[in-house]
Amino acid sequence: MSENLVKKDIIFNDCLFDDQEVFFRNAAATLENKGYVTGSFYEAIKKREKNYPTGLQLENLSIAIPHTDPENVVESFVAVYKLIKPIEFIQMATDDKKIKSEVVLILGIKDPKEQVGLLSQIIELFSNKGFVKRLKKADKKELYELFKIL
Repeated sequence: MSENLVKKDIIFNDCLFDDQEVFFRNAAATLENKGYVTGSFYEAIKKREKNYPTGLQLENLSIAIPHTDPENVVESFVAVYKLIKPIEFIQMATDDKKIKSEVVLILGIKDPKEQVGLLSQIIELFSNKGFVKRLKKADKKELYELFKIL
């Protein structure tokens, strides 16, 4: 990927949301106000998450990687949310296994061909124990440094 998908204005540290619904509503509004997504993004990401859950229980951390179709994205991005209190997501490739995600990366990809490579990069990052250790202690500036390679 030629452009850096992680931008400083869409990294959020120590966030607190009541649940996934509130999280998606807030994130969609923020991303739309910043010009990254269209007004259809909120409904689209909720629907896609319901049909294709994105929670991932990794060795040292639980994450979620929600995303939706390119027509809901204005500019490609990866928004990073490090949460104070984990939000419940359904485990990827299941219908009902719930996990508590501590970090949520919202992907907004204009070119669907780039998505698989990006997902692989993300999984590789989160498989690195040193990365996860730094992530858990990171402030907003450090979060940017950790994710700017995407």
